[in-house]
Amino acid sequence: MSNENFHKTNEEHLVGEAKLKAEIGRMGDMIARHEGYENLFGMEAVFRYLIDKYKWLPHEVRGLSVDDLTMLLDGYETDPE
Repeated sequence: MSNENFHKTNEEHLVGEAKLKAEIGRMGDMIARHEGYENLFGMEAVFRYLIDKYKWLPHEVRGLSVDDLTMLLDGYETDPE
């Protein structure tokens, strides 16, 4: 793989990961409303939800990859607003 191809592939991967993280952040806003987290939004609400649900420590939750977070939140549903 050439240097240019490597950088292009790497950039595409990073952009895809950033889009997933943004989507998880939006889901965190929904989780915050549903769970009653008045002062938490985005990723912080996701972390709190996972801490509450699985009894994990904050450093364990913050260490999860985007792929791990996507898997753990798959199927999370709330009532439509």
